[in-house]
Amino acid sequence: MIITLTGKVEFPLTLDPSVWIFDDRKVLFENAFKEAEPDPDTEEKHWDRSIYQQKMKPPINKSLTREERKKALENSYVMPIADFIATANVHDDATHAVFVTETGEESVGLDDFKESMFLFAVDGRSIKETGPAHCYLPSKKEQPIKAIRQIRIS
Repeated sequence: MIITLTGKVEFPLTLDPSVWIFDDRKVLFENAFKEAEPDPDTEEKHWDRSIYQQKMKPPINKSLTREERKKALENSYVMPIADFIATANVHDDATHAVFVTETGEESVGLDDFKESMFLFAVDGRSIKETGPAHCYLPSKKEQPIKAIRQIRIS
């Protein structure tokens, strides 16, 4: 199942959460809402191909070891939506994101939406019944938006 991102955007997108498990931008669910710790190695470093590739948007997938593949199939993951919004190129006059779900519509502020995380895998499996993804907004972490079919920027 897919989610369409339409409305006041330059480039409408079709989001397919079932393939995000292979994306290097995914974040472990238990780490997604923790405060970011400062990196002691923020000083300028000599150019390194592996660091360069990880900073590319989207990052280039590296080959996974057997242990990393096993870990991917056992954990729950979220995907930050910010990169997708940047790709869609939202119009300057847009103020809200409207989630069209199985049960109706829910409108949220665009700034809140830009900081949201989409849960797409629980215990390494895609979300079937209330999926394909759950949106966790910074202001409503305990009450995700479920069964999303479309996101309309207005």
